[in-house]
Amino acid sequence: MAFYDTWPKLAPLVVLIILMVIVVVAHLWQIVLAKRQQLVCLGATMVPEELRGIIPPEIFYRARIYELHKMELRMWKYFVDIILTLIELFFGFYPFVWNLAVLTLKPLSGAEIWVSVIFVFYMSIYITVRCLPVLLYDKCILEVRYGTRSSMPTYCYCLLGLLAVVLAQFLLGPLTMLVVLSVELLGWWFFMWYYLAWAVLTILMIFLLPYVCIPCVGVQRRLQPGPLYNEVKVVCDMVGFPMKRVFIIRTRTTQYSNAYFYGSCCLKRIVIFDTLLLNKGLSASELKPFEVGRGLTNIQVAAVVAHELGHWRKGHFYKATFIMKIHLLLTMLIFGVLFHCKQIYEAIGFEPGLCPIVVGFIIVMRIAMIPYLTLANFFILWNLRRFEYSADRFAHMLGYSLSLRSALVKIYADHMSFPVYDTCYARWNHTHPTILQRLEYQERLDQK
Repeated sequence: MAFYDTWPKLAPLVVLIILMVIVVVAHLWQIVLAKRQQLVCLGATMVPEELRGIIPPEIFYRARIYELHKMELRMWKYFVDIILTLIELFFGFYPFVWNLAVLTLKPLSGAEIWVSVIFVFYMSIYITVRCLPVLLYDKCILEVRYGTRSSMPTYCYCLLGLLAVVLAQFLLGPLTMLVVLSVELLGWWFFMWYYLAWAVLTILMIFLLPYVCIPCVGVQRRLQPGPLYNEVKVVCDMVGFPMKRVFIIRTRTTQYSNAYFYGSCCLKRIVIFDTLLLNKGLSASELKPFEVGRGLTNIQVAAVVAHELGHWRKGHFYKATFIMKIHLLLTMLIFGVLFHCKQIYEAIGFEPGLCPIVVGFIIVMRIAMIPYLTLANFFILWNLRRFEYSADRFAHMLGYSLSLRSALVKIYADHMSFPVYDTCYARWNHTHPTILQRLEYQERLDQK
């Protein structure tokens, strides 16, 4: 830690002000984004021309009301979070809870690992109570204003909060002990060991995804010969993708239509959810009434596969993996530097030399790293949207422009949501371009 001796000796009050400014600026920016989206919703009283005949006016109205409700609740949430976070920082809330945990265990033990477990227990209770202003505002004001009352009585939310606190301890207790022990055993560079462990885990997940995660969603099988197989084979043969790597999942509960590509070399595969198929590939008698008519025709499914093949041919899986590894490395390096900065602990009210591990994790990840995480998130979302446009362009080059456009509209019609978004809000929050943006992009490609 010798290089810390060369740092400017900022007074704890200055560091505290910096932390408070970070909180205020970050949360106000989120409020501004939500307000922009709210204003767009207020002005979007008619179904967009591209989707007329697809969205019934009453469905559009309900989606608009839901979006207005969500944006106002989002603004209130960030406003409350600003006030409470500033109070916590200014009045030394974290040292108070830590000292309370120390006093609780004083007759038994003063070891940091046990004090940390009690500290996290008290914090989980506080976080549950902290959610009350947002919950009350939603139930007592917004649901009355927008007419979106839920059927669950208010007392049920209180019982759920209590149950959440109790159940959370089964996860938070062991996790807290693991974190404290790992930092104590691994030493100053523990965060780099965290990075290496997570890097190995993500690689293992690529191997284990079909055998561990997929079975939780449904049963995965290779696409069998038939009309759909023939349509998909046409597009796969165009680019040399092996049909034995095209799978279909018979889902259990999910209703979301989806298809995705992942992996590389012998592990690459395109996975199609059965919900993407017309009537899930079944007869109408085997479906629930609301499922009849949902899904895409075979040529539309082939267009979606062409989009996924675009991700494969453009190397998006490798690029995304590389970007996430760099992002995680930078996150861990910045986290490690800030975690060991004693001035942060003094700024929030701890005595000089007292740097509780679990408090460091909370303060650094929740507040001190906001600037980097916010900008990194913006870049990652921008890159993911760029990948989607690139895959759409690839499908267009294969001749599936009209089919992909109709597929996008049909998927949207099956899972209607509010389609109009503020451009700035979408840039900071969406992993995919909006339905209107993708349709506009396809139209521009056709014009070229």
